[in-house]
Amino acid sequence: MKALTDKEIRGAKVKLSSSGKAMKYELVDSTRERGVGRLVVRVSTSGSKEFAYKYKIGGKVSYIQIGRYPSLSLADARERISPFINDLKNGLNPKRELESKRQNLEQQQRQEAMQGSINDLFHAYTEQMRLDGKRTYRTVLSSLQKEVFSLIDPSTKAKNVTKEDIKNILAHMIERGAATQSNRVRSYLMTAFNYALTHDNNPASRSQNIFFGIEHNPVTVIPKQKNAENVGNHYLSLDEVQYTLANFINTKKVGSLNYALLLLCFFTGGQRPNELLASKWSSVNWDEKTLVITSDISKNKRNHIVPLTNTALLILKKINKNDIVNNGFIFSSSRSKTGHALTDSFSTAVTRFILEHNNIRKFVPRDIRRTCKTLMGELGINKETRDRIHNHALNDVSSRHYDRYEYLKEKRDALSMWENKILFNSSLEIK
Repeated sequence: MKALTDKEIRGAKVKLSSSGKAMKYELVDSTRERGVGRLVVRVSTSGSKEFAYKYKIGGKVSYIQIGRYPSLSLADARERISPFINDLKNGLNPKRELESKRQNLEQQQRQEAMQGSINDLFHAYTEQMRLDGKRTYRTVLSSLQKEVFSLIDPSTKAKNVTKEDIKNILAHMIERGAATQSNRVRSYLMTAFNYALTHDNNPASRSQNIFFGIEHNPVTVIPKQKNAENVGNHYLSLDEVQYTLANFINTKKVGSLNYALLLLCFFTGGQRPNELLASKWSSVNWDEKTLVITSDISKNKRNHIVPLTNTALLILKKINKNDIVNNGFIFSSSRSKTGHALTDSFSTAVTRFILEHNNIRKFVPRDIRRTCKTLMGELGINKETRDRIHNHALNDVSSRHYDRYEYLKEKRDALSMWENKILFNSSLEIK
């Protein structure tokens, strides 16, 4: 026997038996080496030709199909059987080894398909925030999607995101002047990837059929922008407060709902905008003149009773009268129909007001709370009452464990004083 040539394979014709019936046969490519199997060309009754690896173990002959001729050349066919020859020399069954490799590949592909994308990670992380009662989960998801997906494809496997990717995301933010926000996004990314590190080993995650395969957090080595993190100390003067309240509604595109929220923030003594936005009409007691910031939306997870001044009640009645969505939220969203308005819209409205009224120093919604607390202090309202109006956690043993008095009268008296201070010599008309 000798080595096959391409000419022999090409010239092989259909063979007929003595009865004239077409029959199958083989051409053997001999290497003259014993015990290593052979490359053969199997010629069918139709004349088609296919390469196969033929070998014998324990007296049993087996074949492994290699490919059709001439799509597969003789040289390539010889190359493809090299691993099978090595298996045979090592005492292994080439067909079993091939099947094992196929199964391993399929398992690897299944695992790869189950490994979550960066989009999967963001949704899983913020969903866990929601389950943990973190009210900012929507804001975090929106911010991550906005900043990350403009530079990284959402389908990118989370495990393939590198520190260079993170640096690129944050650098783009810093270059456009959003250094402070870059620190926020860095924090979100850090926590999201830390979540992924523990996710795969969490028994509760098995039902999700998503694994991230992350071995290290790519955000860890990326530093914060320390110069961007200044403790806020800005607050408005009383004149600025009165001007803002009187002129906010006359600013283009701020909207009546954002105007009502601004008024309510001030006339409730600086309640957090997001907590007012997430409150429902069922939390308003018109007879008792109170609003309850319920534990599921308050920052410290405690019910917080806010006395309502006459002005605050008037604002709420006007909102109620104009509520066309009527989905239960005081500040219902006209977009989603089922949810409440978001803080992003309010922040945009404040920015538009500042740009149109250059006689007012720049401020952000967070400064409203600081303004109220500072000016109420100047009015003579003691710090304890101001802290209770803001639902700050009091950490002395008595307050934490024994004092269940709501201080409603003290808070109401203080907010009435604050209301009178705002309205005195003011041109404000609730519209």
